[in-house]
Amino acid sequence: MDQLVTIEECAAVVRNSNAVAGFFDVVSYRIDRVGGQPGYLGEYSHLVVSVKKGDGDLVDFRYFVKYLPITDLTQRKIIEEIGIFTKEAVCYREMFPKFERSMGKVQKWKPACWLARDDLMVMEDLVDNGFEGMPYRKEFGQGHMLRIIESMAQMHACCLDLEINQMKGIKLEDKFGSMLFETTFMDNPWFMSGLKGIKKAALCASKYSKNPSYKQTIEAEMVSKMDRIFELVQPSTQYQSVVVHRDLWFNNFMFRFPKDPSTGSTDYDNPSSCVLLDFQIARYLPPAVDFHCAIYLLTRRSHRDQFYESYVEHYYQTLTDKLEKLSLDINTILPWEQFRESLGHYRLVGLLWSGVLLAFVNLPEGYLHDLRVNHPQTYYDFCLVSRDKVIEEFLDKDRYYRDNLLDTVDETLEYLFGFK
Repeated sequence: MDQLVTIEECAAVVRNSNAVAGFFDVVSYRIDRVGGQPGYLGEYSHLVVSVKKGDGDLVDFRYFVKYLPITDLTQRKIIEEIGIFTKEAVCYREMFPKFERSMGKVQKWKPACWLARDDLMVMEDLVDNGFEGMPYRKEFGQGHMLRIIESMAQMHACCLDLEINQMKGIKLEDKFGSMLFETTFMDNPWFMSGLKGIKKAALCASKYSKNPSYKQTIEAEMVSKMDRIFELVQPSTQYQSVVVHRDLWFNNFMFRFPKDPSTGSTDYDNPSSCVLLDFQIARYLPPAVDFHCAIYLLTRRSHRDQFYESYVEHYYQTLTDKLEKLSLDINTILPWEQFRESLGHYRLVGLLWSGVLLAFVNLPEGYLHDLRVNHPQTYYDFCLVSRDKVIEEFLDKDRYYRDNLLDTVDETLEYLFGFK
């Protein structure tokens, strides 16, 4: 494990993170694996660097490390071929350092990264800095969505500042195209299995599946209707684009939550700030793509029906304010009417992506890890051949899985076919 990084890289991490002022020597370092299951696209550890400062004091600094799988070489090969891990590393190494970072102009919206190799990244330890993830299967409420929208708007504002103020109008896609390529929304086995899974859920469990006429329409037309997503993820000549995150499911956020001073208990409903994690499927597309990915991946339909319009207004006002701090006028970049029009244009991206991803990530905790370790052929089939059997099983026996998936499937059917 300790061979993952060199002592010279450890020194660079300490230096880049401004952990020590002045001279220091790295005395030793170690890598401690983070407990729990590995991530789907990488593995996680802590890097602890022991430093001797110029005054002779010894001090330890801890960092978070994510790297390509080293325990599952088959998974590593797949990730390397897609380029999905390297994409994020290059974003952190080449693009994000060019973003405006001064505290008076920009709020914190991502973790700091102190070393970015194509196979490994060393980042600030967000837990040590007061951030937490949401408890498993706890619903995101208005407090979470407002903070997420604000961080998302900040990322988009930084993109526009880089493109317009610093690069004088050169498109980010032209400058950083090597890191903004499509890896996910493609005619590949993983994504196509996900789209077929939406159709399976629509046919076997949606509220429209008991109507023979509707069911016949779904069977005959749904695949061709869903194919429009491949046009929607192509570069836009119609709307202003930014770097969009897209992978906005519940594990890709960490929050600062208030603590009760008397009991020490955490108020998980009212976060004060939020950072975005994992930029492995970043793309250059209009902001409406991120807005709808967040809304459909993170909220239930009753919540969307109640708060959607207020979230649209909050995003636009937040983006307006953040652009002003960067000496940019939203009316010349993304007028309100254009933003509203783009929301309608890209709604299907959020609907279908949430259907694909929720069928995958909302399975019971540990289920996919167990499948991967103990039933590798079944895991392979689920990922790359067909999810239908697993989707049908958990629609039947897991209420959380069923309610969240059918929320988005029903709304997708209404959008595609006008079902009522």
